[in-house]
Amino acid sequence: MKHLPAKKTFSDEQVIELIMRLFWQNGYYHTSMDEIVVTSGVKKQSLYNALGDKHTIYLKALQRYHQLTLTACAQAMQSLEQAGETPLTVLMMLYSRDLTRTDQPTGDLMANAVAEFGASDATVKQATNQFYEDYLTLLASVILKGQANQTIINTEASMGLAQSLLEVRIGLQTRIRQGQQPNIDQRQHAWRQFLQK
Repeated sequence: MKHLPAKKTFSDEQVIELIMRLFWQNGYYHTSMDEIVVTSGVKKQSLYNALGDKHTIYLKALQRYHQLTLTACAQAMQSLEQAGETPLTVLMMLYSRDLTRTDQPTGDLMANAVAEFGASDATVKQATNQFYEDYLTLLASVILKGQANQTIINTEASMGLAQSLLEVRIGLQTRIRQGQQPNIDQRQHAWRQFLQK
């Protein structure tokens, strides 16, 4: 009589989100497979069978973070636009969103991945590049709207302005991760003054 494989009793997405927060808190190299097993609440062999090894799980965590973050950004943008907010207000939300939240690990999982791996791991680099390209696209699309209705300066191309904003955001996330407390409101004010037409 053949033995049927054990039925999986957990949701991949929920488990990945738990592990994602662990990697976000501790980083890749400071997270052991044993900690992943404890955090997930899934037996090691079941975890390997369902999700792969530590590196594969990390890539899935990056992918999930990408998905959750971009979905949340799009929803927040839509809410602000429906409420009649200006493109500049929407842009400042994208620039500063989640920087001061205390209910999640500090910094940004993608910025942490870049800090840990640099360009040494092609698959991690591809995941972080894709995330930043998508975030850039969101920023640039809002800047274009503001330039079209003449509320945001058009002396610079939308993508160039978006790139500058994103790089400052990544820098702020890194500073916050180091335990610094930059004044986000002050920086937002400076950017508003610069970007307003």
